[in-house]
Amino acid sequence: MAKQVAEVEIHAADSQEHDDDDIDISVDLIDDGLYLGNLACARDQKALESLKITHILTIDLVPLPRSTLARPNLTFKFIKLADVPKEDLISHLPESIDFIKQAIESGGTVLVHCYFGVSRSAAVVIGYMMQKYGLCYEDAFTLVKSKRRFVGPNIGFVAQLRLFGHMQYTVNRDDPRFKQFRLKMAGQKLKQVKILPQLFADLVKPDPGLIRERPDPIVYRCKKCRRIVANQSNIIPHIPKQVKIELAKKGIRPPPSKLTGLTCAENGQLLIEKLKSLACQIMDGEEKVIEDANGVQEEGSSQFPDGYTETHMVDESVSRDASAACRLMWFVEPMAWMRGVTSQPGGKLHCPQCDHKIGSFSWVMGCNCPCGQKVAPAFYLVPSKVEWSNIVQNVQITV
Repeated sequence: MAKQVAEVEIHAADSQEHDDDDIDISVDLIDDGLYLGNLACARDQKALESLKITHILTIDLVPLPRSTLARPNLTFKFIKLADVPKEDLISHLPESIDFIKQAIESGGTVLVHCYFGVSRSAAVVIGYMMQKYGLCYEDAFTLVKSKRRFVGPNIGFVAQLRLFGHMQYTVNRDDPRFKQFRLKMAGQKLKQVKILPQLFADLVKPDPGLIRERPDPIVYRCKKCRRIVANQSNIIPHIPKQVKIELAKKGIRPPPSKLTGLTCAENGQLLIEKLKSLACQIMDGEEKVIEDANGVQEEGSSQFPDGYTETHMVDESVSRDASAACRLMWFVEPMAWMRGVTSQPGGKLHCPQCDHKIGSFSWVMGCNCPCGQKVAPAFYLVPSKVEWSNIVQNVQITV
């Protein structure tokens, strides 16, 4: 790991490439073959030559100018991203990290930059360091900040980097936390354009009531007509609010990797085990039945614009543990049988066979689970209207 900090201070006015930009070049050596800097550095030929840069990764709203892209012996990659908490950084992390790794493995030197080299590019470099050294976000941030003192990813990027670590430094589309994150991103887009963009079409899952070669053995059926409306894989679990309160009191967090020697993923699993234990204590003996709940909150009440926090969602390994996840309402993914989910911000959910009301959905405002936890977006089935079953033969043909 590199122990030196390389700083180049060259006035942009000294280069015709910078036109009217009056910002100084700022760049720092973060790791072997890896520099983190600003736009001025990426546009300055002398700076690039002095640092022996061979690859440039741009994370910005616009690519580098043609005069820069036309330079020989340089390899470029452009990621279009705005520096706002609601932007989808995590989906770009794998390709960005691969670009950095391949450049360094080939003997090259990489410059990762955005406009100032503070948030977007810093977030990508932190993600790279997390994966390379098996670090949790906090340790990777501290390491990068020790090399470039003014790095500071926005709050949404920070949450996504933590999620990236808990998914073992990859993007697992089956992870319920990632599903909820993408649903929140989709809800924000649907609010703007009044229809679900094609980019998020994969979020609407196939109808589980149709015959499949390998049906899920655990299903959820309309109590009135026994029509299957969800599989276990469609369930998105959440931690009860009472558990969150206890977690806050006890201060349960993933232990820092520099103290435990564990990877971020192992730290996340340790947290999950603590959640299971604590949830069992709290939920034990609490068997009240809530017939229905439509606790819709006002728009904007969610504290987490990024759609992910460690104490909000539970890992997929916990989702099948009824004592750890809330059982008072079943939150699910949007599915093909749900009328209006691709064109309406919210509405009621009716059984596709008997038209009996079995739940509701809200892309933007979400709803309160009876346990008190806010979930947004929310697609939920009410336990009094839907029954759980593990009989595979209940899978039926629907039209």
